[in-house]
Amino acid sequence: MTTTIGLLSTEQPPTALVLALAPVLAASGVQVIAAVDDFLGFDIDRRAAAGLMLIPGSGASAAERIPAERVFWIGEPPFTPTPPVGRTLGKARFHEVVGLLNGHANGGTLHRAVQETGSFILSGLRIFDQTSAAYAIDGALKSGTAAERFAAVFGHEVMSDPGLRAPLPATRRDVIAPRRAKVSGWSAGPLRAALNALGNGGAIGRLVPPGTATGPRKPVARLYATDPEQVDAAQSLLVDALVLE
Repeated sequence: MTTTIGLLSTEQPPTALVLALAPVLAASGVQVIAAVDDFLGFDIDRRAAAGLMLIPGSGASAAERIPAERVFWIGEPPFTPTPPVGRTLGKARFHEVVGLLNGHANGGTLHRAVQETGSFILSGLRIFDQTSAAYAIDGALKSGTAAERFAAVFGHEVMSDPGLRAPLPATRRDVIAPRRAKVSGWSAGPLRAALNALGNGGAIGRLVPPGTATGPRKPVARLYATDPEQVDAAQSLLVDALVLE
């Protein structure tokens, strides 16, 4: 009998990790029901075809509606301490997940988080031992099986154009650090506040990872919103979130 598990984010707004983990675990032999709380349009139940079901909602109310044997609350794991797990927030998360599943974003924090969290879940369920679980997660990504599960829910066309499901707003601005230094991380509170300031449909993309050297021509992030006033407010908060050495 196939094991059914639920995935639910502890983060508000959620990181990209739940959305990325769901098709990878589905491709590893478990039935997955994941709660996705905001911007995505999807067929609410294609589990028969993809081993993957998405439901709208977040928090405890969503947990009560997940018909799974075991629900995993997914947050910022200890092995990726610098938020966010990926390099994006808001609608840009969808683009980052598509890039990971297509093999264009290997080696980053989201990739490592999917590998380690997925291995932890599979070994914890005693479906695989720890070594075999790691191979299963890696195989789901490299073989394209996880991408197929994702495309079965969202449509194959989004794998080449994720903007079809998660269009990014037209007003965009690259943010420059206030001085030359090295990025040591991002503060979660101001980062989430910056996303909220961008309004419905806003996004933060291209957050540079820790260790990046800043400069006058090297953006540390890109903001997306529907109007410049939202971007102005978010830019100030984003600079506050940037931790420089």
